[in-house]
Amino acid sequence: MMVSKEEEFQFCRGLERGYEMIDTHTHIFPDKIAPKIVENMRADSGNQIPLSGDFTLKDLKAYMARCCVEAVFTFCVAERAKAVPPANDFLISITDNRTVFGFGTILPDVADPVAEVRRIRERGLRGIKFHSVFQPIGAGDEGMFSIYEEMARTGMIAYFHVGKDPNHPSHPARTNPQDIARLKERFPALKIVAAHFGGLFMLEEARKWVIGKDIYIDTCWGPNIQSLEAKEVIDLIRRHGAEKVLFATDYPSTLDPGPQIEWWKVLPLKKEEKELIFRGNARRLIGV
Repeated sequence: MMVSKEEEFQFCRGLERGYEMIDTHTHIFPDKIAPKIVENMRADSGNQIPLSGDFTLKDLKAYMARCCVEAVFTFCVAERAKAVPPANDFLISITDNRTVFGFGTILPDVADPVAEVRRIRERGLRGIKFHSVFQPIGAGDEGMFSIYEEMARTGMIAYFHVGKDPNHPSHPARTNPQDIARLKERFPALKIVAAHFGGLFMLEEARKWVIGKDIYIDTCWGPNIQSLEAKEVIDLIRRHGAEKVLFATDYPSTLDPGPQIEWWKVLPLKKEEKELIFRGNARRLIGV
């Protein structure tokens, strides 16, 4: 979606100064693959899961301009081992470590997964996204341990989809909140982000296993943050600690992020809490 300079200015003017955001959870694919991803997602969900963009870099940057997002963490998840190196090469090519921070992808059946982790770290990627909905892996799989060890050694960020498949919420989660808690116990030096408040459609389990732990959580929720009660969101943030919460939308796998940002603007949190969530925590985590 293209926006005019006037539209961009009008939207940005409406945001409070100092509340520009870093969106730590977005998705992207190469232009030649993106249309197929859109087609597959709509087919799998029966058009029930909203898409507010088309997964291209051009669209991602238009979203950033439209909503005054100063930087993004973005993921290109490979579902098969042979797709891992080209997906990572694509992420490396778009990463500027200023406005776009690409997070790599990995699978344990890559020829040498630890070497691939080292390669992408050396090429500027700060972390890896593990997506148990699209990848045949769970956070607790022993075949992943050598990957985690290398990531912990070099300070890379392990960003997990935690909780249910939004297309099939009745299915058991491959990575649940308890898996994340156990992983942190086993690899205490590993920097972990548990998406979706620590457990999509599993908040009771998230409260038990993730909330309050030395783990970052993000604020993605399906189909958008407004489907949660404001009081519940505030309680989760304060129980966990605002210094470990990252603003995120799941763009473009979400409803229009503009109203979500407006919702956050009026949420009755302290200014200092919002500043941490919107950008301060992400900056500290990524080291900028």
